[in-house]
Amino acid sequence: MRNYTNDIDELNQLSAEEWQIECLKKNPDYCSWGNYEDYMTDKNSQWGSAIENELWRLDELNELVNFYFEVNRKSKPCEHCDQSGSNPQTKQLKDSWYSFDKEEWIYIDGKRRYNNKAWQYHLTEVEIKELVKHGRLSDLMSVHCSYNKEDEKWYGWVDGKKQEIEEPEYPTPEAVNSWATKGMGHDSLNQWIAVEARARHLGVYGHCEHCNGKGYIYTEPKAKLGLQMWFIHPRKGSSRGVYLKNVEHNELDKVIEYLKEARQRNYDRFSLL
Repeated sequence: MRNYTNDIDELNQLSAEEWQIECLKKNPDYCSWGNYEDYMTDKNSQWGSAIENELWRLDELNELVNFYFEVNRKSKPCEHCDQSGSNPQTKQLKDSWYSFDKEEWIYIDGKRRYNNKAWQYHLTEVEIKELVKHGRLSDLMSVHCSYNKEDEKWYGWVDGKKQEIEEPEYPTPEAVNSWATKGMGHDSLNQWIAVEARARHLGVYGHCEHCNGKGYIYTEPKAKLGLQMWFIHPRKGSSRGVYLKNVEHNELDKVIEYLKEARQRNYDRFSLL
């Protein structure tokens, strides 16, 4: 976990210690990068590769320009729910959203178009209302709108401005199901919304009792604090990610001073401007 404000429940599940949580609060706003992510996938030992190492010496060849702390804990996939995080009844609805029954394919103009057994093509008013509340099905709405659960009000874009509106008229199941068989149809977000809506309506919605909805089970007794850093090499015109797997509590002061030194070096570099 990299962003403290993202999911407090996840922090509780990680059993992160207070000093580790405080480190997350020091992170930059954007932390969606790191070793073996996006372009940082090269595993060789040359500049441009992602490596794991101790704190590097800061000099004219190594400049630390970005960082973030990360709380992590080793885990394994939950075999009980096939990593879905759902109880058996909810998982069954997830799985049957699609269908691969060859006998149920519907052909349009001689071309295979959709599988009639998949219930994504047979939505009811229950799922449609929830989809509209989440701002979905805009192709079928006269105004793009969504429902705010906090103030229990509807908001829509009218003449380019977001404003409070009356509860909209929902598209009919016939209109939605016909739309779904053409073009792109539903995406994975629509699936998630519709599955939960139908499961709650049936009274079966719930998480896997073994992983509590995470889809994985922790295999380490406690959380660890990692440190992801991004270095540049001005002379080589290159950069690389350096990751510390486990920052112990008694090492934290040293690490913080190291990051402060890097901050000062970056500031000094532009101080004459």
